[in-house]
Amino acid sequence: MLSPKRVKYRKPYRGRLSGKASRGNLVSFGEYGLQAIQAAWITSRQIEARRRVLTRYVRRRGKLWIRVFPDKTITRRAAETRIGSGKGSPDYWVAVVKPGTIIFELRGISETLARQAIRIASSKLPTKAQFVLKTVKKLIYFIQIMIQPQTYLKVADNTGAQKLMCIRILGGIRRAGLGDTIIAVVKEALPNASIQCSEVVRAVVVRSCQTVQRINGSRIRFDENAAVLINKEGNPRGSRVFGPISRELRDRDFSKIISLAPEVILTSSFIFTFYETTTKTILSRIRDSPAL
Repeated sequence: MLSPKRVKYRKPYRGRLSGKASRGNLVSFGEYGLQAIQAAWITSRQIEARRRVLTRYVRRRGKLWIRVFPDKTITRRAAETRIGSGKGSPDYWVAVVKPGTIIFELRGISETLARQAIRIASSKLPTKAQFVLKTVKKLIYFIQIMIQPQTYLKVADNTGAQKLMCIRILGGIRRAGLGDTIIAVVKEALPNASIQCSEVVRAVVVRSCQTVQRINGSRIRFDENAAVLINKEGNPRGSRVFGPISRELRDRDFSKIISLAPEVILTSSFIFTFYETTTKTILSRIRDSPAL
């Protein structure tokens, strides 16, 4: 039977069974799974009994995974003992199972056989369970922003500052993305520059390492987090901007930074290629049309 080799506490608190499973609630290894519907403690003996039932159906054709492990001790005191003298001695091991937890997984057998095996195994559990199939998660891309307080950014202008650390994000948001204004402290600066170390400045994010998806379906990502120092009116404090700049700054009314940038990324290269190829195809069809 399953039991840990060593634990940090031999006699832990009883704990609670409230809430739902936030992890271990998806079929990850096999094709079919046994998912708990109610919260319960499953003992190591119960896990072993269900394992034997499922092994008879799987045999050499498939594979079985046990997704829970009994790592919690339940203590018990002898009958007719007086009150006091501390907690009882450990009696058996249990696995804490919350609603949504995957207990067993199967692979390599038919769905009909798997349903029959899991139906028999679930009838011997101390909690209600159901048969689930593996679901393929679709890759959905969102606008994910990752710049937050304590994040270091490179300075992309000629003010003399080299590196910033974000200390606050303006606009009532928790994390900043392209075009957001932040309050930062200068960590590195060139000697004899107008900007000194430990100076608190205002900056706008011009490059971000996190992937951003645009409305047209294109995605953009930079290799570094970079910002440009600005004043309270939103104008750049430097006279030059280094590196490419995203066009999202134009939507935030930072047109002066756009004008100083050597390169503005409008859209992804494959969008340009798609439109260019489509335009050439349409023009060739128009030229070859007999009506013309």
